[in-house]
Order: sequence, then structure tokens, then C-alpha cells
Amino acid sequence: MEDKMAKKHIVNMIDRKRLSMSGVTDVFSFDEEVLELETEEGYVEIKGELLHIIKMNVDEGELIVEGKVNELTYHDSSTPAKKKGSLMSKLFR
Repeated sequence: MEDKMAKKHIVNMIDRKRLSMSGVTDVFSFDEEVLELETEEGYVEIKGELLHIIKMNVDEGELIVEGKVNELTYHDSSTPAKKKGSLMSKLFR
């Protein structure tokens, strides 16, 4: 039996200008106003202005976003959000 430790979901925001998050399992879509992703704790929607992804490593579960964060919303993992396919699958079509 493989002994894997689950990645913790940690959110750290500095002055609503820089958001770092761990435990990210997938990114569905993003632009300068909305970022839709999946974490160990469910689906997350980040809304704001001039949002830019500084670092994204889904293998490690890390995400860093800069811009003005106006809203951070969690959706229960049992209720799928607008899951249209992952960002990686869209990039490699």
C-alpha cells in the first residue's frame, strides 16, 4: 500500500493584491477578472481586476495570483461548478 500524505489546502492573501494557494488540483479557466479552479476542499472561484497568474504548478498544487482580489468563493465539491475541462486539456487540443 502506497503511503501518500494528502496536500494541505492553504490560502494566504496579502493586502488583496497577492494570493497564494496550495492544494490546487486543477485550473479550469482564467482571465483578468475570473479564475476557476479545483482544490482539495472543492471548487474555487476567484474574482477581481487585472488578475495575473505568477506561478502555477498543479503537480505540486501551488498557485500564486497577483492583481486586485474582490471575491473568493468556495463551491461544495459535491456540486460541480461550470466544469468545462481543465486548462491543460484546452491548451493541448
